This record gives sequence, structure tokens and C-alpha cells, in this order.
Amino acid sequence: MTDSEDSVAGSDADPSAEVSNKVAAGAAVWQPVGIDDLEPAAWDALLGDGCGAVTAGPGAGKTEFLAQRAAYLLQTGLCPPPRRILAISFKRDAAANLGRRVRTRLPEHAGRFVSMTFDAFTKSLVDRFRSTLPLKWALHGTYNLAFPTFAEQRDFINNLSETADPGIQANLFALPRDKFLSEVVGVYDLPPSPPAAATSATDFAALAWWKQLYLRDGTQNVDFVMLNRLAELLVRTTPHIQRALRLTYPFVFVDEFQDTTYAQYSFLRSVFGDGTTVTVVGDRKQRIMGWAGALGDAFADFVADFTASPHALTWNFRSSEPLVKLQHEIARRLDPAVTGAVSKTVIDITDEPARIWSFTTEDREAHVIADWIAADAATSGRTSSDYALVARQKVAGFEERFRTALGSHGIRVRNDDSMVGKIRLQDLLKDDISRLLLGILRLAAAAGGQPAVWLDACAMMMRIRGVNAADELASRAVTDDLAVFVRHLRDWLADTPLSVDTVTEAISQVGDFVGFDNVRRELATHQRVEDVQVIIDAFVARMSAVAAMTASWWDALEQYESANAVPLLTVHRSKGLEYHTVFFLGLDGDQWWAHAKDTSESTSAFFVGLSRAAQRTIFTSCNQRGNRAKIADLYAILAQAGVEEQHWG
Repeated sequence: MTDSEDSVAGSDADPSAEVSNKVAAGAAVWQPVGIDDLEPAAWDALLGDGCGAVTAGPGAGKTEFLAQRAAYLLQTGLCPPPRRILAISFKRDAAANLGRRVRTRLPEHAGRFVSMTFDAFTKSLVDRFRSTLPLKWALHGTYNLAFPTFAEQRDFINNLSETADPGIQANLFALPRDKFLSEVVGVYDLPPSPPAAATSATDFAALAWWKQLYLRDGTQNVDFVMLNRLAELLVRTTPHIQRALRLTYPFVFVDEFQDTTYAQYSFLRSVFGDGTTVTVVGDRKQRIMGWAGALGDAFADFVADFTASPHALTWNFRSSEPLVKLQHEIARRLDPAVTGAVSKTVIDITDEPARIWSFTTEDREAHVIADWIAADAATSGRTSSDYALVARQKVAGFEERFRTALGSHGIRVRNDDSMVGKIRLQDLLKDDISRLLLGILRLAAAAGGQPAVWLDACAMMMRIRGVNAADELASRAVTDDLAVFVRHLRDWLADTPLSVDTVTEAISQVGDFVGFDNVRRELATHQRVEDVQVIIDAFVARMSAVAAMTASWWDALEQYESANAVPLLTVHRSKGLEYHTVFFLGLDGDQWWAHAKDTSESTSAFFVGLSRAAQRTIFTSCNQRGNRAKIADLYAILAQAGVEEQHWG
């Protein structure tokens, strides 16, 4: 919580009487902000006064629904000042997109809408309230944020099983290896004091993990599952923090709820399970995080535990009718009782909206697709970012071929899955600090013509400096300071040639102006010095890399973002995004090698990938990547849906 949230939490006033009057006066005349209307089921969910479980398929406008729900609560006074709404998402880009949408719709209320990831929220609680942890679980210095691999988890449980007392060995050997963190450590509710002995194999293994990584001398190691458990412990054992959170956030949203893990659900139930109005949104058919411990049916658990009302949205604002029908064929395999979606999008192509392209070589695949994108863009006026290259996994194997093939047409490729320092490119581009640094540099690199960038930078600077947009005097001071700095930096850039060294110096100047101590204080997603530094280091690395390939500051900034590039990304990273035309690469044995291990989750991944397209999905296969035998059932579905195949040789 920020300082302003502390003051909220300290208030004992019950706003219910004030709220009831405002609801009667405002709710009856409230209208959606920025859109014409909502579907009837969305209205029911939006106006509901209790907890709600909203299920919605791809393209149903889940983010827009949450933004409108926020507008309704804030504008009618149901969430009165200084109370706030907490929105929790599973991906950084989803959290950023929702936050920006609310700021655009409701600039006057933006300061009371907090959007972040589950991991960022629990981590921020531990970082801020670490001193309240029970003594035996105390953080005694700077901790190391670790990311244990599946191999490390398997080695740990194997070694533990081999050295444990014979009476418990059999049960230890039976514990899951690939899901050890999510299904063993994640289900272990930390007691106020570590017990001398465990009563079950699960508790024994979880406690051993904590002892090896955390309950030790020297630097303590934690991963996000452990941070979740520590956050739940400190809230559970510190009533005034729990009360403060519930007072500060009387309304909580959770997006992509189908992928909720036990640890995350346990935290949600422990912290907000009594007296908080929680709205969860998601799609059972897009449950693709089972490998990471997602609950079997989080919605059923939520409806029972939170006495929530279920709502099902059926309109599809993304995909044309033919693609919606194809998606329904897959959806029926995942849920035979699923209701068909209704397309609200007009088809704008004359060719087939879905087809299979097969190739003998990967080079042939890349060049045919590149030629096709270049020709279609030239005749349609679409931009490169209207197309996407999506694969189940291992997208790095496609990058060089497509970079070369598309580059011959002057089209760039952006690998959103690539690592920049310690962060994925997609996450870096969506990060608040990254966007602020880029925005200020853009404003300095070119005079005028960037109103959206200016407004975004001003809004971020006001957040960082803790200024309410309603305070005109303070807001003017922030914008004036920014304008003066931008003019100074513009002069400096004009006199300074672009190089790796000058990139670092420019970013240092922006950092000094912004004041990253303020960032850590005001932005809950960046609480520790290390967290802010990871973003800065990645920003410098990305800018340095593009500076080596460009001749001007403006060109470097354009290359940094590569907004007009064809994105290359995994199914997981494509979730929640949409494109006019999607090339679903690698519908063959290499990319789908694990299909048989969990056919249901793999089919969900297939459903997610094909539902990214608004108008056209083209599946590709290649003889060099293995045969189709492993995914014959997916090809059978496509054949049944009438999707034809074209052989390119």
C-alpha cells in the first residue's frame, strides 16, 4: 500500500450509508464510457452487488468489461474516495493494458484504480511489510529472487526421497516432480513458527524446501510461490494489515481466473474472502497453465467459497462468424455443454478465413509467408503489426528465417519471447518504467506531433510524484517540469551523436529527472532497488543493441519499440492479444511433442492460438519438423470443420 492507502486503511468510517444514496441517484442513469453498449449478460454482471464469476470466450471483451465495471463503481460512488479498486492479472501486459484503458476512460479516477500482476501484488506486500513477518520467518537482509527450473525441483525431491527416513520414502517418491513448487510448496500454509517435525510427506518436503532456500544463514532465496506464501502468512498473522487491505480495496478484480493456482487462490480467499466484493473473469476453455499448477476448475471453487453469482458472456467482438464457428468446434471438445458465441464482427476478406499450408522445407515456409504478407499488406493497406507469427513453443527457431525472409520486403520481425537482460521483450515493452523512459526520449527526439506520448508521460510523472490529477496547481508544476526537461534533453540529443555510450548517458539523465526513488515509493510493481534496476538494465541493453544498427536517435527509438513489426510469439504470450491475420506455425510433431501427455491442456493451447485472429488463421506444417501423428486429433477437428489444405512444396 502507498502512504495514501495507509490513510485509507486507518479510517473507521463505514461508507455504506453514503454509498446507498449515491447508488440510488447515479446507478439508474449510468452509461458505459467510451462504448455504445454492453451485452445483456455483461450488464447483469456489471450491476451485480455481490461477488461475481464471469466466464467469457475469446474476443468477448473481458478487459473492456472490467474497465466498464470500474467506471460504474467509481463514477456512481459505489467505490467512494478514498477507497480503491484492485485489479489482479496474470501477465504484465494484461495488467498494463487494463490500467491504461481505465486511465483513458476515467482520468479523474485513475489514481484509485490499481492494476498489477498477482506476483507483483504479493511481492509488494512482502517488500513493504517484511517487518511484520513472524520472527521465525523473518527476512534478515536482501533476498535473492530465484526461478527454480523443473530439473532443479526434480533433483531436490529425488535427493530428499533417497535420504529420508524409510518410513516416509514411499510417500516422498510419489510426490509430483514437475509441479513440485505449485502442488507441494504452494499448498503448504506456513504456520506462525516452523514445526519441529512434519506430519505428512507433503509438509515434510515443503518444509525441507524452505529450510534449504530460506530458513538459513546468508542470503535467502525465494521464488514467486514462496513470496505468495509469505504474503499470505503476514496478512493472516497481522490483523491490522488484513483489515487495512480490505478497507483500502473494497472491490477486487481477477483476470484470467481459469489459470489461478492453489497458492494464488488461497491468498485471495485468505485476504479478501470476507466482506470484499470480488469479480473474477476468465474462460475455462483457455486454461493453459495446468503445467504451472492451475486449479482444475477455479470458477467452481470461487462460486462456492465466495457465494458468487455466475455470468456467461457470449458475444464475440474479435472474430468473424466463420472463425467463431471454427473456434466452437474446438470449444466443444473442451466443454461439450459450451454455448456457441455470437460474432459481432463483419468479415472483410474474400478468401477462406481458415486453411492449412504444408511445406517440404522451413526455408520455403518462411519465404512463402513473407511474400504473402508483403503482397497482402500492399493491396489492403494493413500494417505489419496486423499480422502475427504464433507457435506452440520454441519460437526462437523461427526467428532468423523469418527475419531474413520478411527483411527482403523491408518488414521487421519482433520476437516478443526473446530475453533482454533478465526480462522478456514483451514484458519490457509493457513495463511502466520502460514506457516512461521511451516516452520522454521520444518527446525529446522530435518536437511536437506526439500528444498521446505527452499525455501518457505526464500521467506517469504525476503518479510517480504522488500528484492527483484533480489538483490543477500541482499537476501544472509536474507538466512544466517535464516540458523544461524535455527541451533541455532535446538540445542535448541534437548535439550528441548516437552511440552505445551516449545511449547510457541519455538514459541516466532521464533517470535523474524521474527519480527512481520516487518510482519505488509510488509504483507498487517496482518496490525494490533490484526490481527497478532490472528494467533499467534491460532498457539500456535494448537501446544499445538498436543504436548499433541505426543512425539517429529517432530511428533507434523506433527500433526499440518496433511497433510496426510482425510479432513472433508463443501461444502463452499471445493470450489476450488479437491480430487481423495469424499464422499458426508448426502444426506438427516438433512443436506439439507433448500433446499426448495432457491432451486437454494442449487442446486449450490450440484453442488460444487459433482464437487470436480477427479475420484469418493459417496453420502451417513442415516435413522437416516431424510428422502429424502426435496431433492427428487436431487435424481431424480441422477436417471436420471443413478447413482445406494447400501444399506449397
